[in-house]
Amino acid sequence: MDRKRFTHHSSLFTLLLGGFALRLYRLGAQSLWYDETVSAVLARKTAPALIAHTARDIHPPGYYLLLHGWTRLAGDSEFALAFFSLVFGMLLAAATYRLGRLLLDRRAAGWGMALVAFSPYHLWYSQEVRMYTLGALLGVAAIYFAWRGTFGAGRRGRFWVGYALVSAAGLYVLYYFAFLLVALNLWLAALLFRLWRTNRAAVRDWLAANGAALLLYLPWLPIAFRQATRPPVPPWRSAVPLSTVALESWTALSLGESVAPGQLWGVLLVVLALFVIGLIAIPSPRKRVLIPLLSFGPLAILLLIPLATGAPLYHVRYLFTYSPPFYLIVGAGLAALAARRRWLAALAALLLAGGAAFSIVQLHTNPRYASDDLRGAVAFLQEHWRPGDVILVNAGYTYTALQYYFGAPPPRYHRLTDFTPQMATQDPYRPLVLETGTVDGPPWLGWGDPQADFYAMPAGDALAALEAVTAAYPRLWMLRAYDTVTDPDGLLRSWLRENTRLFEDVPVGGPSNFRVQGFLSRRQPPPPQTVAFTFAGRFRLRGILPIAPRYRPGEALYTALWLETLTDLSAEPPYALSLKLWDAAGNMAAQADEWPVGSRYFTPDWAPGEVVRHPMRLRLPADLTPGTYWLDVQLYRSDGGAPLPVAETGQNGVTLGGIVVGEGVASP
Repeated sequence: MDRKRFTHHSSLFTLLLGGFALRLYRLGAQSLWYDETVSAVLARKTAPALIAHTARDIHPPGYYLLLHGWTRLAGDSEFALAFFSLVFGMLLAAATYRLGRLLLDRRAAGWGMALVAFSPYHLWYSQEVRMYTLGALLGVAAIYFAWRGTFGAGRRGRFWVGYALVSAAGLYVLYYFAFLLVALNLWLAALLFRLWRTNRAAVRDWLAANGAALLLYLPWLPIAFRQATRPPVPPWRSAVPLSTVALESWTALSLGESVAPGQLWGVLLVVLALFVIGLIAIPSPRKRVLIPLLSFGPLAILLLIPLATGAPLYHVRYLFTYSPPFYLIVGAGLAALAARRRWLAALAALLLAGGAAFSIVQLHTNPRYASDDLRGAVAFLQEHWRPGDVILVNAGYTYTALQYYFGAPPPRYHRLTDFTPQMATQDPYRPLVLETGTVDGPPWLGWGDPQADFYAMPAGDALAALEAVTAAYPRLWMLRAYDTVTDPDGLLRSWLRENTRLFEDVPVGGPSNFRVQGFLSRRQPPPPQTVAFTFAGRFRLRGILPIAPRYRPGEALYTALWLETLTDLSAEPPYALSLKLWDAAGNMAAQADEWPVGSRYFTPDWAPGEVVRHPMRLRLPADLTPGTYWLDVQLYRSDGGAPLPVAETGQNGVTLGGIVVGEGVASP
């Protein structure tokens, strides 16, 4: 290998290494957002169950099956899941170079690869647990094989075989892959049919390759057709003005999605100038038409189809699949500029690098571009859930966040409208998650399949179910996510506002305005055991839920307290409760402090004479020494910490009972 080639290849390797490091930085650090939790949950299923699920959903099974295999090797942590996309993102950068060498030249290909390697747009999707980097890689491969099959020398049939395989694979990975194939084959049809009389073999090879791809896809084609013509999901996309599409798309291609459209006009104009220069620099008229067609032809199809169907298809993320040819054109512009004015090319590259750096910093530091913190939301739910609570997921299809993030014990999942009071007494130490459907949605949602994630929920049935749920459960937690899609008129929110008391309301970080909310039913259960202990003339303990007598180390101990307010507390600071576990020698072994009820219903909000139920949990240490312990509860002011004396005993707390801890004892 001569020195020039060695230097060139070393430069390419360095660029790829830099792109890899960029993608590796903070990989998996953020929570998965909803779509990513779908990927994670499907990857946990068996292959038959996965395929059956995707047949009821809106994406084909190819990516999920590959991710399923990957997780068997690498696990399914956020890092491991995202690394799968990173691998395809890096292969995509290398494949872009290979395609550039085929269609353009070495310098343009190198610039194009560098743009892909350091693109904020590509960084975004290389760190996302979705199918887009894989889809784009298969798209580059399809273009490569189609070109070699049409214009290559020697045995071109093998390239058409490759084209058929990657085209079918792309369709099994992403339905939007079809639009790339349409754009590519429109160009090939216009070219090859002019050669019908002189080169019929080339036309036959092309037709045979597409026929083979279709044949390979045939098992899934009826499902794909059904999903495309009658989607089982509620409408969530709205029409976007053409000017917005143009600006948003150009900004994403140039600077990624972590810059507001039009925020850096100077960089956008530099990219436009390089794009124009690159088009002019492409010597072949055929390629001058083909390469931009492969990026913007599919986008045009996305915009034209809704004119006939009325269903918007555009989202900026879908343009990613068609983006590599765009970077090759801009790379050709930089190469052409460097051949004439090297300093000008260096200046343009510096401006692009500055814009990319700004976007990447925004991606990692600006909360506007953080993913929805479903990890934090589910952790909050798991920390605050108690036996006797129910969890409502609104919109119901986001239950995948709980399936991925909720630890032990694993929840039970049912549709809201399938709720029966018996569910409240079955396995009370496992959370019950109820999934809402779309209020008064069309009956074709989920195609009527009782296992589908999406379903129509008549308003009357929804309200009757809520009435039954709040009659059976004293507390209801709700993960509010996309509920403006499934409940645009706010029927469920209005009913809860009018028929329950909000006691917790925690916003979830991220762009979608999710919330975790807690509601008290108007009908609270009476205490199973009545007592009467007065805390400093302010509270009376009216009842308790007796604790189980035996536990293993590491288990959770649950109880509930019924507190009556004896005086006006509105001018006092909030009071807190403390559960304390003591050993036989009087040493404290464990402690759990909680605000009674929740942050939207602290003790200053309680009315005199009101009786409030508050469930509590104490997690026993995993290394707790087996033996006999007793549990007491204390009330204290949050601004001082001193416990309130109990009038009846003169002590600082009330004993709730004794327990036995041991490895062999039965759990509650």
